Amino acid sequence: MAGESVEHHLLKLELATAIRAAGHQAQLEVRGPGGHWRADVLSSSPDGAVRMAWEVQLSAITLQEIHERTQRLAADGVGVCWVSTRLRSWHGAVPSIVVTPPPTDDLDWQITAGLAFFEIEECYAHEKPWQCPLGEHGLWSRLEITLPAFVRQALEGCVIVHQPTEHIYLSDGSWSAVWSSPDHIAVAARFGEVERESQQRQARENLERRARKWPDVNRVLVQEWQEMLPEGTQRALHSAVADWIRAETGKEPSFKPQWFAWNWACGVPVCVDGRPYGVIHPDPSKVDWKLLTRMVIFVPTDTDRQALLRSAPEGTRVVTLLP
Repeated sequence: MAGESVEHHLLKLELATAIRAAGHQAQLEVRGPGGHWRADVLSSSPDGAVRMAWEVQLSAITLQEIHERTQRLAADGVGVCWVSTRLRSWHGAVPSIVVTPPPTDDLDWQITAGLAFFEIEECYAHEKPWQCPLGEHGLWSRLEITLPAFVRQALEGCVIVHQPTEHIYLSDGSWSAVWSSPDHIAVAARFGEVERESQQRQARENLERRARKWPDVNRVLVQEWQEMLPEGTQRALHSAVADWIRAETGKEPSFKPQWFAWNWACGVPVCVDGRPYGVIHPDPSKVDWKLLTRMVIFVPTDTDRQALLRSAPEGTRVVTLLP
């Protein structure tokens, strides 16, 4: 116990007891190869294949120091969980939990921070459906259990360290990593993907609504769509369109790429005698056929042609010009 507080020593004993109760071996004050690290308590699976350090950190330590110590353990294939009795600035930056001594009516220490679960709740915050397209929200919440229960779950893989791309906000602050179950992590990942897709879809819909009124916004949509065709394909398509119109009408066409009107569905209009004659490579998802009545539609491939014909009214001319 030299240099250790009573609380530090007792917490190490509690961890060792919980580890052994979970069926794993527990050793105190274990030094790593070459003395690169020392674990307060080292747990080992019955076959010795899985090792994990349980570090009781009650004194001050910098974020850099705790990162370096974590990395030295990881370099030797040893996982780690940092344990303290109050929130510190490094919590969440490394695998960590906060514990409190047992209350008078319980013999076990309690996990009060660092463990979280994910749930999906119906949205009651927004009145209008467009304000919350999904109609529900995903929420991480703090979970409190006993220290022995947590140790068993961690050693059995029932809870693992989760490091999402964005911070998790709990009632006790912001965490870049928490302990949680694989099932909750998977649900959170699926919900996050659906939420991102919904946000992207809503942003696109908002952009398209604005594009109907503002030419500058429409210009962005047109350029994004047209740039999906390689530059060489664009030149070949425009040349083929000009040849086709000359053969069909005997007149010289003029291209109007500067016309950023919504009714061209992000395509490039072509005029004959100053009047709209056709549209080159419109976006099938944005075509309003009422606005393209009697227009000839020019596309590069048969795949593009079929995509347009699925919604085109009977009699619409969709011409494929490139092999």
